[in-house]
Amino acid sequence: MNGKFYLLECGDNDVLSFGEDTYKVHKLKKALNQSLTSDIGAKFNDSLSDNGVTIDETILKSAGDDNDSGKWFSQGIDCEILKLGADRWKKGKVKLKINLEFYIEEQSAVETYRRNNLKLEPSEAPLTNLRQIVHQDESQPENQ
Repeated sequence: MNGKFYLLECGDNDVLSFGEDTYKVHKLKKALNQSLTSDIGAKFNDSLSDNGVTIDETILKSAGDDNDSGKWFSQGIDCEILKLGADRWKKGKVKLKINLEFYIEEQSAVETYRRNNLKLEPSEAPLTNLRQIVHQDESQPENQ
């Protein structure tokens, strides 16, 4: 193994194997999203606080909502943003999203995967090319 890895895009119906267990990517993504509970959110809030970023509890909690920490991963946390060059603050939410990426060891495998999963444009389809050739032959006058 040479230690080089290349990002490979994976679709929801691709399958990942972890030893003896295999899962479709969409099932793993769904389980990850469901795993982002208030426990993880609470640990995230604690870690932010340990690193000097403290979010006021009243911002984390909306009226009647006891599950404050999980909001980082579900509906988001209310905040405002001032973009460089903007003339005012804009209200919005900040939401954390976890992305699943797969890295393959061999570059040639990535190229093979991409080649096998390319969708042909209509102009590139083999029958379209054949139709164009036949049409050209039909439109040319016969030399007798």
